[in-house]
Amino acid sequence: MKKQLERISPEKAGISSRQVKKCIEALMHDHAEIHGFMAARDGKVFTECWWKPYGPDLVHSNHSLGKSFTATAIGILCTQGKLDLNERIVDIFSDEMLAYQVPHNEKLDRLNVRHLLMMSTGMEQNPMLNDDWIGEFLKQPIVYEPGEHFLYNTSGACMLGAIVEKKAGMGLLEFLDRELFCKIGISGEDFVWLKFKNGYYAEPGTFSKTEDNLRLAMFYLNYGKWDGEQIVSEEWMKNALSIQIDTAENTDGVLDCRVGYGWQLWACSMPGVFRFDGGQGQYGIIWPEKNLVVALHEGGLGPDGPQITIEAIYDELMRKICDEPLPEDGDALHELREFEQSLAVPEKKPNTLQVNLSSFEGKYRIVSGDADCDPWVSVSPGSYNFFRAFFDPMKKESFECFSLSFTEEKCVFTADDYAVFEAYFDGKYHIVETDNPLSKIRKTASTARFIDENTLEITTKWLNSWFENVITFKNEGDTMYITTSKDRLQEAIPELRYTVHHAIAKRE
Repeated sequence: MKKQLERISPEKAGISSRQVKKCIEALMHDHAEIHGFMAARDGKVFTECWWKPYGPDLVHSNHSLGKSFTATAIGILCTQGKLDLNERIVDIFSDEMLAYQVPHNEKLDRLNVRHLLMMSTGMEQNPMLNDDWIGEFLKQPIVYEPGEHFLYNTSGACMLGAIVEKKAGMGLLEFLDRELFCKIGISGEDFVWLKFKNGYYAEPGTFSKTEDNLRLAMFYLNYGKWDGEQIVSEEWMKNALSIQIDTAENTDGVLDCRVGYGWQLWACSMPGVFRFDGGQGQYGIIWPEKNLVVALHEGGLGPDGPQITIEAIYDELMRKICDEPLPEDGDALHELREFEQSLAVPEKKPNTLQVNLSSFEGKYRIVSGDADCDPWVSVSPGSYNFFRAFFDPMKKESFECFSLSFTEEKCVFTADDYAVFEAYFDGKYHIVETDNPLSKIRKTASTARFIDENTLEITTKWLNSWFENVITFKNEGDTMYITTSKDRLQEAIPELRYTVHHAIAKRE
């Protein structure tokens, strides 16, 4: 049975309830939409909140924070004596070296597991993450001596996952569930880890609860020990939580990506602090000196949004914490707890127009263009969608036919007879399960409103992530003109807003 984490007042953790409230308010800035936030000291949670419709039981995309789960599996294998960090990649993947006819390369011969952990493969460019990503990695030219040049390399993290599966003789998620999750209180059944088509678990495919990430951060804070069991050696953990390679020349202009890298985690600009870090502000922050951890899920506009968020945590929480407990303040604690419970993402504008619904109702078929309701947009400016590698091949991201129907409270949009979007007219977020090409990730909340008497707009939040898309239907007789836009949350910055498809449909 999962052991619940103890809850305490902020004052017992050495910070005032009023200051914690101030920190939460600082997280609600214009460059991010915060979804979940937790903080604990000495293993005890002193603040936790989610912005409705997000909640504690919802798994949320981690992006590259998942790399730290993979690294932990590597640490377990090393502790169990099943893996050595000095093992060469060419030996571990000897069969693949032959299968892909990888030419001999002295630098590749010297590439080992440790180099993958610290993002120092010696590559000048990242390999392609396609169906043959192992072959792409092995064939990628190595320009620098391994261990001497930092290049953030997601493909290398995927190789670590493949190493775990080779050494453990089972899937990465199954291994972690057996060796870690069941011990530190993470549900392997709820945890979602997507697979590449070659059967390997990979990045950026993890979806976890905010508390799951907090527990992983606590595990690192305890240097690999939980309830008296040393699951990962203390030495391995201390190496992970230390600067293994300099990142001052990192092309990412964000300050907190230029102060050093450990083993699949970053050093922070606040000295002595390290973090798990996933795109758009998915954080697990570890401060060993103060026995403090923070976990956070958000949708931050990069690069500035996540940096603003983490600096708010530094300034309004971490730098304000005291070494000793503070006097209890019942009134301030009550105010904080009420505030935590009241938080919600701003609602959409409700529908105010009354239109002739019969002119929209019916079944339609796309006759030209490409209609798209796939939520999983690129995680960086550009057109490449990392999540496409995990799509169910039986489910298309673009729909060929659809229907619209209405009740007094909502519009029901059904794409290709399987993906049903219930979009409410009140502007509120009603959680609905909607099928899609990533069928394990189904939580949505959609709103609908009429822009004018001929134009319907449906906005969908994909709640297991920070993605949002907008589909407009412009009606002209029996012809429907469709435009799909995919937004990062909050701001319609041109390079972060995707008007991906236009299509024309005819009523059947």
